[in-house]
Amino acid sequence: MPLTQNPIVEWPTEFLHLLAGFEVAAGGDGKRFGRVDIDIDPQTLCLLNEFEAHVRHRQVRLRPADGAGCLVGEMNVLIGLGAAADPTQHASRIRISFHDLLDDDCVDRFAHT
Repeated sequence: MPLTQNPIVEWPTEFLHLLAGFEVAAGGDGKRFGRVDIDIDPQTLCLLNEFEAHVRHRQVRLRPADGAGCLVGEMNVLIGLGAAADPTQHASRIRISFHDLLDDDCVDRFAHT
């Protein structure tokens, strides 16, 4: 692996539920992007912000829970969308999004042994 290329970072398994309802679309340039809008609690929001900062300018592998093919793409900065639908359970509504999504075979070729 070239020194300038960062290894792909796996989307944390404890965050898999956050991608329920994740939608993929193509822009006018043909590049794919994906997003999901969710209600979130303060603790998870903090952890998700830390993860987003860690993976900035790196590819993230998204593994679907159903075992279908993976996607890789760069995570965008989280966007606050306002109040949660149920403020007794969640603090706010956010958008998790990725750009430049590509199909991936789910194989980590640079795993440390």
